[in-house]
Amino acid sequence: MPGKENTEKTDHSDAVELNVSEIKQKEVVVDRPSSSKRAGNSSRKGSNNGKGSGGMAELVMLNEEKGVFGLPDLMKAAAEVLGNGGLGSSYKAVMANGFAVVVKRMREMNGMGKDGFDAEMRRFGSLRHWNILTPLAYHYRKEEKLLIYEYIPKSSLLYILHGDRGPSHAELDWPARLKIVQGTAKGLAYIHTEFASCDVPHGNLKSSNILLGPDYEPLLSDFAFGPLINTANVAQALFAYKAPEAAEHDRVSPKCDVYCLGIIILEIMTGKFPSQYLNNGKGGLDVIQWVRSAISEGRESELLDPEISSTNGSLGEMEKLLHIGAACTESNPNQRLDMREAITRIEQVQVSGSDSVPHTRHAPTLKEGVGELLEGTRLESNVIRSRSGRLDGDDDAAFSIS
Repeated sequence: MPGKENTEKTDHSDAVELNVSEIKQKEVVVDRPSSSKRAGNSSRKGSNNGKGSGGMAELVMLNEEKGVFGLPDLMKAAAEVLGNGGLGSSYKAVMANGFAVVVKRMREMNGMGKDGFDAEMRRFGSLRHWNILTPLAYHYRKEEKLLIYEYIPKSSLLYILHGDRGPSHAELDWPARLKIVQGTAKGLAYIHTEFASCDVPHGNLKSSNILLGPDYEPLLSDFAFGPLINTANVAQALFAYKAPEAAEHDRVSPKCDVYCLGIIILEIMTGKFPSQYLNNGKGGLDVIQWVRSAISEGRESELLDPEISSTNGSLGEMEKLLHIGAACTESNPNQRLDMREAITRIEQVQVSGSDSVPHTRHAPTLKEGVGELLEGTRLESNVIRSRSGRLDGDDDAAFSIS
């Protein structure tokens, strides 16, 4: 049986000063303040065409609940490179008052005009859901697109599962894993409702794009970028194109997102890194075929991550979720679960018996906010590093835009 990857978190200790030229190369994320506060005084609220002192267009704020700031605040901030990915580069910046953000420089969006880009950003800014992460602000120039996000300190699902293997490693127990799967399904259902007109509503669902809040509540990021990406590069940039019908026949549909959801489920349940898919087909573990073979032989219990396999009274529910993951990754899209079927079956999985996944505060059920969807009317490895610090797959890093 395949073993765990030997991994560690990317070192971001070398901070640099963020200046105008670096803004063009960096991506910044923002901390969640406990209350609304002003991080700077140089942004223009709701402005699409304001100009800074150097003639550069200002940031456009989409969500002021976390603070208000402008390009001058970012240019004065201490910054560190987080990584590079298929869509661009990422940077963390901490402003003078301690307010931290992540700035993403989107190099694959330079073909879109200003009006179209502004419209898409306003659409993102209107979204509100417990399990999605939307931009706080953006910056547009013809040769430059910056998206500014909230910084999530706990990092991504990819890192939690595969990157933190040191003495301080905290095991991800079964209730937390189920919570992550169900929260991911909630967020994905919402995205499929809000972007129902898109061929692939999310388009880039993978463990590096699922960030985890303090209570392991998942936040989906980097979604619905398909219409924004330069057409010639969309298949290389978006993970949904790993689905067999997309990779082999260039046919995309919402079921490509279901395929990606299935990979997430199998990755969470087995604890194995799906290197065959996140390493661009360069070999490694084909977790889908491994799981399918074991299920056909009745060896489901052998698939489970040892960190959860001994959980009392939960084996049946874990195996149920494994079967859902396998059904989501059927190579024939006609035999694959659709989004409605997938989220309904995921919601039925329990920790054990009649217990439910504990929440520290109320989070919406799968049916809240996606009523039309459920009623049937609308329905890379970049953190995996060896001990030497070299990437074991792509040369993307933990917080890259990919």
